[in-house]
Amino acid sequence: MKFSWQLLNTFINLNHIKFNEFQDQLTLSGLEIENINKNFIEISITANRKEVSSILSLARETSIIFNSPLKILPINTIKNTNYTRIVTLEKNYIKKTPQWLLSELDPDNIENNDILINIQRYIKIKWGETFEIKNNDTQEYKQQANRINKESQIIVFTKILNKKSAKYHINEFYENMYIDSIKLISTFTKLNIGKYTEKKSKVLAINKRIKIKKENINTLLGNMNEKNFKFIETNTIKNILKRLNLYPEYKKLEKAFIVQVPNYRKHDLKREIDIIEEIGRIYKFQNFFNKITKYNLKGFQSNNFVKTKQIRHTLQNLGFHEVVNCGLTNNTNNFHENIKLYNPINNEQKELKNNILESIIKNYEENIKNSKKNIEIFEISKIFERDKHQYNERQKLGGLIYNINYTRNTWENKSEKITLFHFKDIIEIFLQRINSTAILQKILSFDDTKNIKNTNHLFNTNKRLGLYNIKNNKIIGIVGELNTNIITSNKNTNIYIFEINLEELIETISSKNHLQYVIKKYSNYPSITRDISIKLKMYINIKEIKSSLIKNNHSLIESIEILNEYKLINNYRSISLRITYRSKFKTLTKEEIKFIDQNLEKKIQKLEQFQQINNV
Repeated sequence: MKFSWQLLNTFINLNHIKFNEFQDQLTLSGLEIENINKNFIEISITANRKEVSSILSLARETSIIFNSPLKILPINTIKNTNYTRIVTLEKNYIKKTPQWLLSELDPDNIENNDILINIQRYIKIKWGETFEIKNNDTQEYKQQANRINKESQIIVFTKILNKKSAKYHINEFYENMYIDSIKLISTFTKLNIGKYTEKKSKVLAINKRIKIKKENINTLLGNMNEKNFKFIETNTIKNILKRLNLYPEYKKLEKAFIVQVPNYRKHDLKREIDIIEEIGRIYKFQNFFNKITKYNLKGFQSNNFVKTKQIRHTLQNLGFHEVVNCGLTNNTNNFHENIKLYNPINNEQKELKNNILESIIKNYEENIKNSKKNIEIFEISKIFERDKHQYNERQKLGGLIYNINYTRNTWENKSEKITLFHFKDIIEIFLQRINSTAILQKILSFDDTKNIKNTNHLFNTNKRLGLYNIKNNKIIGIVGELNTNIITSNKNTNIYIFEINLEELIETISSKNHLQYVIKKYSNYPSITRDISIKLKMYINIKEIKSSLIKNNHSLIESIEILNEYKLINNYRSISLRITYRSKFKTLTKEEIKFIDQNLEKKIQKLEQFQQINNV
């Protein structure tokens, strides 16, 4: 639609507004400029902005956007009243249209040179509404026609508030339009215009009221794009609503605005969201922060919860799949500490489970029935025990690995199944990743078996290790090979399982907030090594041998390494050790080396004598 620059300047002063700014702001407000020349500006009007259909409506929109006042004031009339004004004109009048008026009309749509018709079109372009030209024989105005000369014609001005009418409009500048029309007609037709005949009728006008909550404005428009993110202020919102002629009223207790929608915007301002969009449009959307504010507020998370989450993710990263089993079962170990149900649903769920490995083993057997070849699962669950008259509830971590295609030495060879050494490495990697100080070592006969008593029968006695807390040397779990006698299928295979007290495992997890390096001075003097062979009974712990050798020589012994081990007859074994000696202060002399050798021989003899005397 084309609009005249000159007519627009009659309603609003554009001298202080730069053209580029005018073009940008009008486009951001939904009125896209398609073409511009020195006389006209062509704007694309969308369906929801059909009220912008005249110079007056464009001036009103420009006034709102730039907060610049209109240069015309409405003339007060009686409110809620319909008008019909009839003005009679003689038919003989000057019909030539002045050039300036033609230049204000759309040159593409000039069809008639009659001055009255051109004034009618000019008023329509300028004010958005215009008068009607009727003949005196029109039935509607027959009574009026009987009182006037038949050589006259009638001009009708109307102001309608009837909602049912297709011409539904209310123009607060109706009187200005009327005065402007009469002046133009009188000036260019050279006719004397007398008094008009007027009809009035009262109409009950219903003003549309909309409630807008301040909270919804903040939510939808968001923060302002500033260093300290703030919502748009209440007074600023109120001023914008005034500029939009919405007559706002702020309810402080409700924290909401009540607005009245003007009649020329009733077609598109129908809901709360429409008003909020207008506020953002006038305040300019680019002034709001264009990213969603993230509120990373979390409730308190206990240390156990955080560490359990870390353990679960670590196992998943190692390839384990989590399973969930019911807390009701029928335990295979018939201990008197088992907690039985008074009224069980069935025989398979008549007790609270005292370990989680039995459920995991059942998961394994179900997967084997469904031809599953590789099974790597874990579960974090509660177990229940009775200690005299006290009932205990503990959190346990259990898992199972069965993999017949775990490793391959070369691409030419077939894949091999997982071994106990592989399984031990997996557990150690798991402990390392969760930053646990727990260690795997042989289970001693005098260890407290509270954490392993309910699962001890599930392990192969000669292929199991205990998980120990090094701070108190307390056993917190058990890992090893499954005793295949308890399963119904695949008895000649290797299955590895573990069960750990979760709470005690969490206690071994150290924080990474501080580095725990041990700084030691490095010796610049050469070292000497001695390889020795010791004959031991099959199940003597090598740690005891190491501690015996280090005793009285710990200042010179730098390291003790196991080179190899040979099994002998009669449950004996031969272990080769390499001992490295080094002084931090000097090079060792021949006398000192000779003393070390003699001392080693004496200790070996004592160890062998000790085994014979005690029949170890």
